[in-house]
Amino acid sequence: MNSEDSRNAGWTPVTEEEKELVRRQMNRLLETSHFNNSRRYPLLFRFIVEETLEGRGEFLKERLLGVRVFERPADYDTAADPVVRVTIAEIRKRIAQYYHEEAHDSEMRIELLSGHYVPQFRPSKEASSNPRHASARDLPGENEQTAVLHAPQQPADGSSPLSHHQLWISYPVRYILSTLAVLLVVMGAGYLWSWLRPTALDELWGPFLANRRTVMFCLPVGSNSGVKIGTAAGILIPDQDSTPDHANAPASPAPEPESPLASTFLAYEILRENVVFSDTLATLRLSNYFAAHNRDSTLRPNMVATLDDMRQGPVVLIGGLDNQWTLRALAPLRFRFAGTDKERYWIIDTKNPAMKDWGLDLQVPLTAVTRDYAIIARIHDESTGQVEMIVAGIGMSGTAAAGEFLVDHRQIEELRRRVGPGFHDHDFEAVLCTDVVNGIAGSPRILSVEVW
Repeated sequence: MNSEDSRNAGWTPVTEEEKELVRRQMNRLLETSHFNNSRRYPLLFRFIVEETLEGRGEFLKERLLGVRVFERPADYDTAADPVVRVTIAEIRKRIAQYYHEEAHDSEMRIELLSGHYVPQFRPSKEASSNPRHASARDLPGENEQTAVLHAPQQPADGSSPLSHHQLWISYPVRYILSTLAVLLVVMGAGYLWSWLRPTALDELWGPFLANRRTVMFCLPVGSNSGVKIGTAAGILIPDQDSTPDHANAPASPAPEPESPLASTFLAYEILRENVVFSDTLATLRLSNYFAAHNRDSTLRPNMVATLDDMRQGPVVLIGGLDNQWTLRALAPLRFRFAGTDKERYWIIDTKNPAMKDWGLDLQVPLTAVTRDYAIIARIHDESTGQVEMIVAGIGMSGTAAAGEFLVDHRQIEELRRRVGPGFHDHDFEAVLCTDVVNGIAGSPRILSVEVW
């Protein structure tokens, strides 16, 4: 190969001596007026040269340069912020201006081809025309690179030079290291993508996880205490068409106020300490999710929970008709519970109040129930200043299905699609439906969603 071909061929510095020659030439360029009057151009030029010398040139992409050199955020818009492309174009122009000067024509060349971020190195004219220097530092061509560049030299102490086998050992090592570097980049890109694009489940519970306070689960205990309190407070909406004629109904004695201190231990144990299994199951699924994300949670019975308790941190309200705190939270929302004195309940849609399809007769035998309904909602309660999640079924199977739904990646992806933009922080309410067999809920599905 003649000297001109050698000069035009790309050269890959391998030894530290060869890399140092490139760095010296780079510094020559940076010390000229083409570069020393700018901060941005030398910064990027030095970075791409050093990364190439260290064998990482293949990873020099626009976004990487924007993040590493110009401290842009990882998700910055390269189309709207072309700082890398503009700077590279300016560096390419200044390199051409430097070598256009006759005084630098015989020097080693560092070139930046159009459309590329990886610089190319070309030997000087003197090295290309001098065989003694060419074998030591410069490659005659890409295909002959290995043999010529690493020709063994006789050591000064008279010991034997390295064998051909020893010389080639470094190449498998370099290949392995390059492969590992690629794997690390791929893994890093995966983590970056996960950070830039969180899962729907992460977005759903983000407001809870962002709050470092303990999450409180408010569970209903005892018999239908929530229904009594909700009805008395006007929160639970009765069916006006089906309400009995109280004028003709036999009088019933007014219930005597209960005092926790006056209750016997047995009465307290039977009526006030009972927790429905489905409520426990829903609570367990959600508390396990919080534990996996290093968040503490605590349990609080609905009958002893206070508004001050609700102000201490995020709250998960378990149960619907038997939890007055759930009924209170649902009162201003589109979907809420309605029912009759005959124990028939349904979810009312305030935009279509005549529709009563989402209902359940609690008096029918367990085996006769084939479908249950539930409400889930994430709201920011103005009265407490905290975020709340409602997990409330008409029946026990509805609550269990809602708890399962809220930790299911696939189901929450569908919920995110239905809620749309702003899923990570918007308030929403959804009605779920689940098939039931012998009281056991199947996979829930979304019937309707309201977002605000």
